[in-house]
Amino acid sequence: MLTKKLLFSLILAFFLMSICMSVGAIAKEQANLQESKFVEVATEIEYEDYNFFNSYGMVKNGSVVTIEVVLTNFSKPIDKSDLSFYSYFLEKENIEPTISVDGKSKEYKSPFTVNHGRDKEVKILVRGKAPEVKKRENITFLNITQEVKGVYCSVESIKKDVSSEIIEDAIIAMNEAREKLQSANWTIANATEKGIDVSEADTAFEMASVYLENAERDYWEGWPKESIETATNASYYAELAKQKAESAVGTKKHMNYSALAVVAIIAIVVIVFLNRARQRKRGVY
Repeated sequence: MLTKKLLFSLILAFFLMSICMSVGAIAKEQANLQESKFVEVATEIEYEDYNFFNSYGMVKNGSVVTIEVVLTNFSKPIDKSDLSFYSYFLEKENIEPTISVDGKSKEYKSPFTVNHGRDKEVKILVRGKAPEVKKRENITFLNITQEVKGVYCSVESIKKDVSSEIIEDAIIAMNEAREKLQSANWTIANATEKGIDVSEADTAFEMASVYLENAERDYWEGWPKESIETATNASYYAELAKQKAESAVGTKKHMNYSALAVVAIIAIVVIVFLNRARQRKRGVY
């Protein structure tokens, strides 16, 4: 009998190791953890400013976020497991998740022990305000891991980018400036290869580059409004650089056409002159 129990324990341990990764105490980060096979998960998330979430695909800073995770159908062959929690609200705002088992409120603990043979449903509720960020930040609103006999698995991980309209406007402005700089750079490089003087375009391009660098610095330092203004200047000088390069190319073409026209006129004059000379020689005149 003892041998059978030992064999069963070894098989179960091997099974656990095959679907999860054994790690140390885990709550905040769960990199490389496989999803738990010992519980079913249903998650609902509500955002206070849903229009912003729809337009940008993220959470608006300072808005209320409500997360409800319902765990059911715990694996019966396992006696118990421990749930560990991490949440931005718990770490930064000291707001503990609310836990109920089969409709009855329970004291919050992390880890929280679940009896697989008795507990039918475990509900975790987290509610709080997203941080007031000054640049786009990825926030872990809730992370749940499950420990079974020393092996940890991922139950749920809810991470969202938190941002605001002005932050997103700053990012858009910088991206537009980068695209215009790339376009100007291509135009200048193409003109340079043809031996065209693009010194004025180079000067404007350098100004645009400096403005973009400053815009990025303003963004990372948490000044989105200033970043937008500086990125706008970067776009202006990038467009100016492209125009200067195109103008230089156009001037060169015009000069080439003018030179061709002069050559053509000279050629016509010479042909007419030679033709008349031949005619005189033949006694036409």
